Amino acid sequence: MPNSGFMLHVFVFQSILLGLGLLMARWTGQDPVSSCRWSLEAVALGVLGGVAMGFAALRLTSLPVFSDLERMVDREIAPWFDGRSTQDLLAISRMAGASEEVLFRGALQPWMALWLPGGEWTAIMAAAALFGLCHALSPAYFLFAFGLGAVSGWASWAMQDLSFAIILHAAYDAVVLLDMAVRRQQAEK
Repeated sequence: MPNSGFMLHVFVFQSILLGLGLLMARWTGQDPVSSCRWSLEAVALGVLGGVAMGFAALRLTSLPVFSDLERMVDREIAPWFDGRSTQDLLAISRMAGASEEVLFRGALQPWMALWLPGGEWTAIMAAAALFGLCHALSPAYFLFAFGLGAVSGWASWAMQDLSFAIILHAAYDAVVLLDMAVRRQQAEK
């Protein structure tokens, strides 16, 4: 993809996801915007949790059992982010955090809690599974995304603050994307 249009494509795609989430929320009677309280607790725990989960994921992918996942990310995903500035990578992280969490935790999860047997717990796991499937580039990547979705789903429900999930997701993506960029720059030297 040409360098000049990449950020526009990311913005359009994430905007479509955000719009879909907001439309779905409206259709199902949810209001994800009002469930973002942006409390100091949610912001602090979201940043700490996302950074911790990002570093844990990086550590896990360095284990031999995940070597195929690391090679796949380096081969299939990392080239899309080559040459991106730190500001671009952070913007991508924020956009993905907001749009994907509004869709999965702000619209789908509360709606599923109303309809699935088992209530909120089943909805958290179902939304996390859908989130994992949407990120399922490999079985291992599905597990990482499912884990992130389950943690953010449970915590945002427990805190009654969607902003936690948005910040957790953005912080996780920022750690992973920035690490990927640094590793690729070091490999080129």
